[in-house]
Amino acid sequence: MSLSKTAVIFGMGPGIGWAAAREFAALGYQLALVARNESKLARLVAQFKAAGATVKGFVANGADGPSIGAAARDIRAWADGDPSVVLFNAYTSQPAGPTHKVDPAGFAWSLLVNAGAAQHLAYLFAPAMVAAGEGSLLFTGNGMALTPMANGFGTLSAGKSAMRSVALTLAEDLAGSGVRVGLLTVNGPTARGATFDPDVIAAEFVKLHEGTVADTEIVYNGAPVAT
Repeated sequence: MSLSKTAVIFGMGPGIGWAAAREFAALGYQLALVARNESKLARLVAQFKAAGATVKGFVANGADGPSIGAAARDIRAWADGDPSVVLFNAYTSQPAGPTHKVDPAGFAWSLLVNAGAAQHLAYLFAPAMVAAGEGSLLFTGNGMALTPMANGFGTLSAGKSAMRSVALTLAEDLAGSGVRVGLLTVNGPTARGATFDPDVIAAEFVKLHEGTVADTEIVYNGAPVAT
């Protein structure tokens, strides 16, 4: 069984998602870009088409399991097979507020977006990768999983901690299968031209995908800004 040379970016946006998609396009992958906002997604897809990439957009919401399943089916049909790279890049920082004041329903919704969707993608795509003995499951993490923050960030800290656990346990579960699991924990706020530049960060995903780093997790603490 072989996989399609397709990279899925789940949680596509103009920051890390866009930069990572560019890296994989440069490696010859066709791009399946997934986001919940159809109009914003269409603009990003158009940018990659203009650059000559083979690309298609798919709409899904990380808190809506059926939409994730539908996107997976549509991606397989478009790519003529299961993808060989899946990057989970979705997150939400809402609802914000002191942990004891966050509505429980909102807290549960946030956990679905930040962590549940990551496990859902592994459930959908890992079996084909295991059968093929290859492929990469990649995850964008956040420093709040290492050092949780209060003062309005308790919900996001919990979600990113849960997602980190999904990635690390998945790596143990799939050890020896030929499937690479990589977690890139970005330990700071991203902005182009700054210490945590998405265009620089994205290259770290290629290291995880190609297995040129020994550990499952890269904790990215920033790069010097040119002056």
